[in-house]
Amino acid sequence: MNQNIFVVYPSGKLGDFIWHMPFIRHISNISKREIILITRESTSAKAILADENYIEDIYYIPFKKGFFNYIKEILYMQKLFKTLDAKEVWILDKISRPAIAARVANVKTINGFGVTNQSLWITNKNQLEKKDLKIHYIERSNKFFNQMNYPINYKFININVDESLLETSRNQLSPNNEKIITYGIDSSEMWRSWPKEYFIELILKINKKDNYKHILLASPKNAYLADEIINEISDKNILNYAHLGIKDIMPILKVSSMYIGNDSGILNLSAAIGTKSIGIFGATKSFDYSDNIIPAIAKDGEISTTTDRLLDNKGKTIEDPKLAYRVKPNDVFEKFIENILF
Repeated sequence: MNQNIFVVYPSGKLGDFIWHMPFIRHISNISKREIILITRESTSAKAILADENYIEDIYYIPFKKGFFNYIKEILYMQKLFKTLDAKEVWILDKISRPAIAARVANVKTINGFGVTNQSLWITNKNQLEKKDLKIHYIERSNKFFNQMNYPINYKFININVDESLLETSRNQLSPNNEKIITYGIDSSEMWRSWPKEYFIELILKINKKDNYKHILLASPKNAYLADEIINEISDKNILNYAHLGIKDIMPILKVSSMYIGNDSGILNLSAAIGTKSIGIFGATKSFDYSDNIIPAIAKDGEISTTTDRLLDNKGKTIEDPKLAYRVKPNDVFEKFIENILF
């Protein structure tokens, strides 16, 4: 029977998942075969990876807290590993339950970060240290693969988008070759999102420079923000697309001249698709893992020089919405002028 390679990525954040995609592909390259991915539904992995040739299949597991969920998910994964004849299981996290499931399923090779109780179940001897859990996700996984003697030359992922979807988006959004700018106006953590007044001011500045079609993206629960921006500006070339899912958003991002938005998963997705993307980093520290991400930071500098967000004396994140105000509309507009082709 054909033995399969599994990768388990249990985090549910879109941006973090995109950061880890080069590592998932690296495992495929190491194994010289397609991999089966287990992750959360909130990553939208099935839509994002639909056109990638290193993925054989994807299974969603919620990875919920609680003893009964813990046992239920172990049994589910154990059956999956057994039924699909798992040869290797790679766990890109410190979580224990996939390792336990793999051991019960008699998988010979179980690779994981270690550090926690996972160490009791994995087979790799070279494991991360507890202090490694405090470093950035990319640096952490880089160290893991180096210790496994599978070093990776990390490059931000390039995500493919179905050509038929691209053609449909071009025909619908730009029938007369209109230039499109897409905006991510919210975030999963709203305290780090730009205020709507700043988006309004920025769009008005851009409209004075040239004619664009403006598309506003947000989660459905924050769709009202797009409506309020549109009502304030009163321009037929500003559209609310907050109702769309990731599969429909991807071709829109690809056909856009530029993306402008908060530090969020959609910013990472836009950059991975290949669109120049201005990230607004007022409440968080900017990063340079992708050439397609253009950081817009406050005139007084980054929020922090050591951590990716501002922390209090107890090491907890300071969730102050006013931090996002540090980056002004003109700061973003300057980045737009520097990087857009008129």
